[in-house]
Amino acid sequence: MTEKRITRAGILFLLICALLLCACAAPAAGSNGDTAASPQPSAPAPAPEQSPDASDPAAEPENTGDAGDRTVVYAATAEELLKALRPNTEVHLTGRSYNLSQTLGYGNFGGDYYDWNSTYDGYELAVYGLENFSIVADKPGIEIVSPPRYAAVMRFESCRNLRFEGFTAGHTDGAGTCTGAVLNFAHCSDVEVERCDLYGCGTYGVELDHCRNLSVRDSVIRDCSYGASSAIQSAGVQIDGCTVYGIENYNGIFWFSGCSGAVTNCLVRNCSGSALIWSDTSEIFLGGCEIRDNTFGGVFYANPQPITVESCTFRNNSGEWYFEEWGASKRAVNAEGETLEDDALYSMAADGDVTWTPAAEKTPDTAPVEPSADGMIHVTNVDELLASIAPGVTIYLEDGIYDLAAATGYGSYTGDGYYYWMNCYDGPGLVLRDLDNFTLTAGGPHRATITAGPRYADVISFESCSKITLSNFTAGHTQEPGECAGGVLNFMNCSSVSIQDCSLYGCGVLGVSAYSSRDLSVRYTEIHHCTYGAFSFSDCVGVSAEHCNVHDIPGYIWSAYGCRNMSYDGEPVEDGTIY
Repeated sequence: MTEKRITRAGILFLLICALLLCACAAPAAGSNGDTAASPQPSAPAPAPEQSPDASDPAAEPENTGDAGDRTVVYAATAEELLKALRPNTEVHLTGRSYNLSQTLGYGNFGGDYYDWNSTYDGYELAVYGLENFSIVADKPGIEIVSPPRYAAVMRFESCRNLRFEGFTAGHTDGAGTCTGAVLNFAHCSDVEVERCDLYGCGTYGVELDHCRNLSVRDSVIRDCSYGASSAIQSAGVQIDGCTVYGIENYNGIFWFSGCSGAVTNCLVRNCSGSALIWSDTSEIFLGGCEIRDNTFGGVFYANPQPITVESCTFRNNSGEWYFEEWGASKRAVNAEGETLEDDALYSMAADGDVTWTPAAEKTPDTAPVEPSADGMIHVTNVDELLASIAPGVTIYLEDGIYDLAAATGYGSYTGDGYYYWMNCYDGPGLVLRDLDNFTLTAGGPHRATITAGPRYADVISFESCSKITLSNFTAGHTQEPGECAGGVLNFMNCSSVSIQDCSLYGCGVLGVSAYSSRDLSVRYTEIHHCTYGAFSFSDCVGVSAEHCNVHDIPGYIWSAYGCRNMSYDGEPVEDGTIY
């Protein structure tokens, strides 16, 4: 095999078009006199953070009791904030400025629930696996800041039930371009951001990837270089009661790709960009907003489905109603699905009290199958398979085809269960989450097959799972023409994964991919006809492949970035190397 060095950009594959890098906008000062929210003045350069004494790195923030099901912790420094990152915790910020780059372990070592992602110009705080966690500012003007322009101020991966309230966050002042957002969420659910001030030069105030049920309320998003928010393959996203200004971007101020979401009761002023809303999905709602004094190429871009608009005021904006350089845009519609002509949009008025409710979730009513005498749950169809997914079980696939699109309630979300459907560009993808000691097996790789139709969805994704065994079955996308961006098996924040005697096929872009995962092995498995490669790993520890039959792969066999302790057929693999 030949090898060459690569960068992270050569490994991670974007689902949407690449965003243009642009000069960072410095945080703008000033008061607007609007009532929707009161923006903070431009953030001053933070004073040096006082780290705990290096002789006592284990010093803990003050613990003063509980708030229901959460332990209350008071954190006066950035060091104490990091030490308080643990489940079932409510952190109260009592200091003034929390500079994450001035902590003892910055860029070197993390904790049980966080680490540092290396970026072009520094390190990014990556928090993972938290549940039932809050950060609350106890007084106005408290800031969380980070200098690197290529890093998000804070990134959260595979977390659930998060709340952020009352603080300011952004990048410290400095020259250069940005590629990092302020708050970044990946594979997270049930997140609330309230009364926060999120400022540039961050690319987006809030950036989402594969998330569910996130709201940003009564907050300020200002001076970001790409947009106010970006949501990719997410559901139940709402920006409500916010003031947005000073955004200068190429894309939409609000960007939705493969999502359901809404922008409600917001003031958007003094922004410029190609569009107010860019959407390639079917359930986007704009209601109760005042849109004034902006410069757009077009207010809306929506394809293949229109944006629903209700009770908004459009005043003193330059540009067209529709931006069509990316192709023809669908015309906006009202709640009844009727096209809104230009005069109807001009005459519309905001009432500032519009509500939005995501489409109701549907849960299949198929009962789980009881274990047989051999201790395994034997299933014969996809409904039985999904209903039986739970920690501590072994599911045996009887011979046959398990077409995920044939599932009852296919594409609807399933509440607090152990799986859900993630909206992708061309259809839903199956995500299994929070499983421990779970096994999926069959009588042989050519006797039972799991298939998925959407080309932009992984066949099966695993999120925050441990002790997972997959063996003796086939998985892949149905053989239909079209571009692909989804792989076959994907793992996010998982540990102790074993894949053995399986057959994984394209047109999925990758056979096996893993992010922020540990101890993953693939043995005696066939991987073929995947578009990009057989294996791809990012920020993983302890990954190996042995005796695998990899063929008809036009791309690479193996790629990894930010990984340690890797081997291929018993030989060590260096990080950052592609075969």
